[in-house]
Amino acid sequence: MLFNQQIKIGFLTPYSSIYPGLTPNIVNGFYCSMPEQYQNMFHFQPEYVKQGGGNTVKDAILKLIQFDNVDIISGLVSYRKIPEIAGIMEQRKKLAFFFDMGEYIPYTQHISNHLFFNSFQLWQSEYALGFWAQKEFGDKGAVIMPIYDAGYHLHSSFRQGTVSAGSKLIDYHILPYSEGKSQVKGQLKPFFEKLKKEKPSYIHALFCGTEALDFFTEFEESGLAGKIPLVVSAHMATEEMLDLVSNISLKMYSASMWDCNSTDVLNTKFKQQYTLHTGAKADLFSLLGYEMGVLFGKLIPDLAKRDWDSVIQNMKNETIKSPRGDRNFFLDSNYSTPIIDIEKIEIGSGKVNKMVINQGCSLKYNHEIFSEIHNECVSGWQNPYLCV
Repeated sequence: MLFNQQIKIGFLTPYSSIYPGLTPNIVNGFYCSMPEQYQNMFHFQPEYVKQGGGNTVKDAILKLIQFDNVDIISGLVSYRKIPEIAGIMEQRKKLAFFFDMGEYIPYTQHISNHLFFNSFQLWQSEYALGFWAQKEFGDKGAVIMPIYDAGYHLHSSFRQGTVSAGSKLIDYHILPYSEGKSQVKGQLKPFFEKLKKEKPSYIHALFCGTEALDFFTEFEESGLAGKIPLVVSAHMATEEMLDLVSNISLKMYSASMWDCNSTDVLNTKFKQQYTLHTGAKADLFSLLGYEMGVLFGKLIPDLAKRDWDSVIQNMKNETIKSPRGDRNFFLDSNYSTPIIDIEKIEIGSGKVNKMVINQGCSLKYNHEIFSEIHNECVSGWQNPYLCV
């Protein structure tokens, strides 16, 4: 099929020290899902948005639309920017397809026909972990996190999960900010001593990046390991993260929404296509891009005609099959909830062993809990991305 004009996708690209390849991985994931004869139909144009805060994202979108004349806006965007972005996209009648890790819960009052989302929904894993931990270990758990991670909706989602399971008490421990120093290394001892005296039913840790690695090391050295159950966030329990600390001996629990090593037919196909296309190992970001590509592959006839009304209508109604279950991309009551596995994890002697021990529960979009989480977590935190 010949195309008179390429579909130009302006891609908002944040700086990431932790995942420097996130943009090329998303884009490569998109292309590896697309039949070869359609790949030249799409052109991605990256636009650097620094840390993604302030007016940077807004200015980047306006540039891409007004000067670069892109057809679609995509990239990593925080939900905190959506109220502002929605008006721009509607006024200029442009389509947006955004990615996010799910560190924030979506705004229920900003559904727009011009905005679509592919989220990893980390907050769902936190809700599921809270619900499960309360049922498994009982009331009065303790949540420990640095001030950075306290600026998102994850700890609130965890708490709401415990409340839904009957919790009456939960303790929060937020590490103080130390300028120019590690927020974890050497900072945890007083908190661990307090937890030894209080003996919570479990400890839930919320750390990202190198701070997660520091936490694992100091937790093992604290004497608490094996005495109080440790529950860690999904981004702390990735294989990439655990491999780095697999020399220490720890047992913990977490939640998974995608098992890269699954032998499921769809997952095997995705990994083979990605490796064949790039020569690299698939990761979460390549999966997010792959899902976008599968969706856009279904829209080829309308995209080729540049019939944007039909594209939008079909995107609202389309559900795709993905390695992480059914996925759709329009924020309404039918927005797909993830499949969540509760895992028991053991590390030591350079090995990481995971075993699924339960299925986690998730929340449907527009649940009343959403507004409660927004109201109880009013943050002035300026970095819109967790772990990016």
